Amino acid sequence: MKEKWLNSIALVGFILIVSSWAWWLFRPRTTQPMPFTLRARWKDFAITIKGIKIAFSPKGNWLAAPVLKKGQLVVHLWQVSKVEDPPKVLTISQQALPSKPDFSPDSRLLAIGYWEQGIGKVALLTVADGRRLLTVTMGKSKNFMQPPTVTFAPDGRLAVVHNSQLYFVRVEDGKKTPTKIQAESIAFSPDGQWIAAIQPNVVNIYDANGHLVKRIRPTSQTTLLTFEAVAFSKDGRRLVCLWSSQHTKSPFPLMRYGVTVWRTDTWQSEKSVPLTPFYEDSLLIRSAAFAPDLSMVALSELDPSSWDGTYWRLERFVHRLLRRPHLSVLPTQVVVRRLSDGKIIAKLPRFGYYVQGCAFSPDGHYLVVSHSPTIALWERKGD
Repeated sequence: MKEKWLNSIALVGFILIVSSWAWWLFRPRTTQPMPFTLRARWKDFAITIKGIKIAFSPKGNWLAAPVLKKGQLVVHLWQVSKVEDPPKVLTISQQALPSKPDFSPDSRLLAIGYWEQGIGKVALLTVADGRRLLTVTMGKSKNFMQPPTVTFAPDGRLAVVHNSQLYFVRVEDGKKTPTKIQAESIAFSPDGQWIAAIQPNVVNIYDANGHLVKRIRPTSQTTLLTFEAVAFSKDGRRLVCLWSSQHTKSPFPLMRYGVTVWRTDTWQSEKSVPLTPFYEDSLLIRSAAFAPDLSMVALSELDPSSWDGTYWRLERFVHRLLRRPHLSVLPTQVVVRRLSDGKIIAKLPRFGYYVQGCAFSPDGHYLVVSHSPTIALWERKGD
């Protein structure tokens, strides 16, 4: 009799545990207020490149995205005022891996770096008619997953990072001038006075003459910090650094994101704000974009709400039972957060498994998000 009671109690306990776990997996979630409305959505036109960001022109009238179309690398250009029109197609190369495109300050030119058969190259094209002005050969690439990155300086010079070294390229004739600045990517202040050179474990600030004026390093004893992106405010008075923090003392690899804001007049830290809680660090396609006034950041974060998110949670649960690392790509969506306190402003619906890239327009009025093979243009209505 005693064994029957014990078996019954064990069965009831097992049912309660499984039921609670099933409820947690499929529990209803509260809807998030949406200060963004969907203005346009382009899908099934081609395959957007994994991990590549899309870009607005400085005037906000053009939107550029590199795509693969029947094995050919092209750039699609949309006019924001005419979202219903088909995109303009600029041909780049066959079987090439690109970096993020960038527009010249007057929005007349478009530059894009790409990797082609082991060689890093940069294409410079006119936006009006798609005519190629230059093809700059940077040389062999040490890592084919990191083609040359291009950024126009405020004075119109083209800055190219190739094999972690910064070059300036003259747009008139393609002449390359190497510098001593080492970086994986860079950002210019709006007046061109400062250059922020980003590496995983340091952000170096240089003046316009290439002299080092500030070195920003992460400081933490319990976590491993890595810099993901930086941006200057529109008035150039502040610099924000987006960092990821990996908890080194956890039995599972845990990751969180946060920002640190610096004043550019004194180069003193103004504040540091954690944006996300710690969550398991599986394979995450990282994407982030700052509003021009640094009031908010759009960040790709885990989205476990739909059926593929439920499958991911179930897969993670099984891996934890087996004490094995969970290496599946995270289903992600764009979450918009205030930089002042890290609070969530909006969670944008996703149109694919994960976010590939996002960008704010120069006036902060639009936010574009790429999910292969869909690109969504969101219009900001308010907070």
